[in-house]
Amino acid sequence: MKKLLLLFGLMCQCMLFAQQVSVSVKDAQTKESLIGVAVTVPGTSMGAVTDGKGVAILNIPSGLPAMLKVQYMGYQTAEVKVTKPGLQEVLMQPASEHLEEVTVTSVRTNSRIEAIPTRIEVLGLEDTQEENGIMPGNISSLLGDIAGIQMQEVSAASGNTYARIQGLNGRYTQLLKDGLPLYGGLSGNFGIMQVPPLDLKQIEIIKGSCSTLYGGDAIGGIINLVSKDPMPQQELSATVNETSLHETNLNAYLAKKYKTFGYTLFAGQTWRQATDVNGDGLSESSRVRSTVIHPKFQFYLDPRSTLTVDYTGTFDNRKGGDMRYLSSGSGSYYHVGTQSDRHSVTAKYVNNLSPTSNITVKASGSNLDQIIDTRNYNFRANQLLYYSELSYFRQFDNMNWVIGANFNGDQFHNRSSLIPLNSYSYNTLGGFIQNTYNPVPAFTIESGLRADYQNKYGWFVLPRLSVMYKFGKEWTARVNGGLGYMAPNPLNYLDLEQDLNRLTSVSGLKPELSHGLNADVNFQKRIGDVAINLNQAFFASFINSPVDSLPGTTGVVLYNAPKALRTLGAQTYMRLTVGDWEVYLSYVYTHVNKLYNAEHQQPICTPQHNLSNTMIFELNKNWSVGLENSLVAGQINQDNQPTKAYYIMAAMLKYSSGHLTAVLNGENLLNVRQSRYEPIFDGTIDNPQMRQLWAPIEGRILNLSITWKL
Repeated sequence: MKKLLLLFGLMCQCMLFAQQVSVSVKDAQTKESLIGVAVTVPGTSMGAVTDGKGVAILNIPSGLPAMLKVQYMGYQTAEVKVTKPGLQEVLMQPASEHLEEVTVTSVRTNSRIEAIPTRIEVLGLEDTQEENGIMPGNISSLLGDIAGIQMQEVSAASGNTYARIQGLNGRYTQLLKDGLPLYGGLSGNFGIMQVPPLDLKQIEIIKGSCSTLYGGDAIGGIINLVSKDPMPQQELSATVNETSLHETNLNAYLAKKYKTFGYTLFAGQTWRQATDVNGDGLSESSRVRSTVIHPKFQFYLDPRSTLTVDYTGTFDNRKGGDMRYLSSGSGSYYHVGTQSDRHSVTAKYVNNLSPTSNITVKASGSNLDQIIDTRNYNFRANQLLYYSELSYFRQFDNMNWVIGANFNGDQFHNRSSLIPLNSYSYNTLGGFIQNTYNPVPAFTIESGLRADYQNKYGWFVLPRLSVMYKFGKEWTARVNGGLGYMAPNPLNYLDLEQDLNRLTSVSGLKPELSHGLNADVNFQKRIGDVAINLNQAFFASFINSPVDSLPGTTGVVLYNAPKALRTLGAQTYMRLTVGDWEVYLSYVYTHVNKLYNAEHQQPICTPQHNLSNTMIFELNKNWSVGLENSLVAGQINQDNQPTKAYYIMAAMLKYSSGHLTAVLNGENLLNVRQSRYEPIFDGTIDNPQMRQLWAPIEGRILNLSITWKL
């Protein structure tokens, strides 16, 4: 009897100390109940998962008050203090680093990405910060990790690289900075090599024809680089990086937002020695001296209006070629030296007339002086790019409108009398209108129309249509189609390092006209600590009157082909997150045909197959590791012969503690190089004829970076 009384007393005591709490978890924005959310008591083994009604029930063994930790994939972890038993409501905020919860600016509506019919892929702040530890000098590697984008190096001597979207030549990709076209023509390919990731908030990519949004040059798609804005909390970050290719990077970022004024300041410096990786006497990694300065100022004129002004100075000097020339600085050896000084100024004024409408005025100017010095010629040129835009946005209950006009220009001056390349002055006046209509919650249609008048080639009218349908919470389907154009510009078609002394004819060219279609189906599901995202996309584009080099000629003769350039393809993507594991898988099939050339229908150096995967695992709060693999196959070289498939492997180890982050990274660990399969030049070292590049040439690269952040 005494034992029963003792047991009864202990049970009563436990009941006094253990308190039952019910937790209702909802999305902070939609107020929808979240199923499978993990609710735990830190420091104990107590925990529960929300049921079909979004409610979890826990018995708190130590009594109240108590702290609860609420975790759900795709949402920010919440910690709440519970002071009394009963039902507690927790509202979870979406995690900003997930693509589906990002606000994008490329379509001018500042909408959340899941609400836009146009498929936009976003690399967020977490991605740019991680890339700052892997390759702080530029964003070429970061863009190359995106399925459907191929970063193709076109010069071993200078490292000139461009981004190819869905198999199309890099000239069809429009590069924007904060929605302004600061790059193109003379400066196009080096733009990506001169943008450090530490200065960026996010990168927005739209694949397929986007000429309706920003005019010509966006036949293949756009890449919009969005710079950081100042925040109320003082920001200070500094990175130092050293690589096995004798490259050193120093980057620093400073920002602060006050009541009426805010600023950001980025400064970066890169030094690299020229390196002959394969011992053939020519450099595969060029000598680089590069400086980037970017101050940005925001003025909060009143509660409704903001003025943003910034300046970017980029000073870049590259030399490559025969190692004998690079060591002595003289002689008649093969070499390529590129010096570019760019000054860019942008201004943006936004006035929120009401909670549902605003007026935006923005303008930019970019002046580039460039010198290309080779053994055969010295080319000096200047390019001035300018752009201005006025737009009005109005939102209604189930639709919004954007209407606007822009005026932009491109002035090129050839300052080398011996180079037969004409100076030019192009300008375009355009108007655009865009409507997004949401008749029912599951269906959204976005339509747009642009009319451009180009001073030399006349009128271009470009319609665009995007449709999105949501099949419940998990399934979404999108279809996008539109027209595009590109006004002929010899700078887009020539290799300025080799072609200028062989230039024969670039006159009489007509505009390239395109029509494209993109479609995708997306599935997304979260169950507890498991999240899966599947996407299947299809794409097609046709470019009529494409500009190409006339085969069988001794010089460079450009002409409009009589038939189209056709691109067809499919992209499969999967993202799987299980606890501390993240796995990304993608496969891209690209089939490009020159319909005007039956003998050589596939363009050279264009992969048909690209299979890649990335795995990231957080070992604990301080350590994380990453592995990346890719297989590239289905290319032909300049001799119209199939190339070898190659396999690339990379690995990363990161340590973070307090203000300090250290990253040890290895790229191309298997040391794949094109020179292992074929030479990168024909002829002799005294008179080399550089071949087209279809594989890496620098081999294995290791780097160690250290970042200190306030």
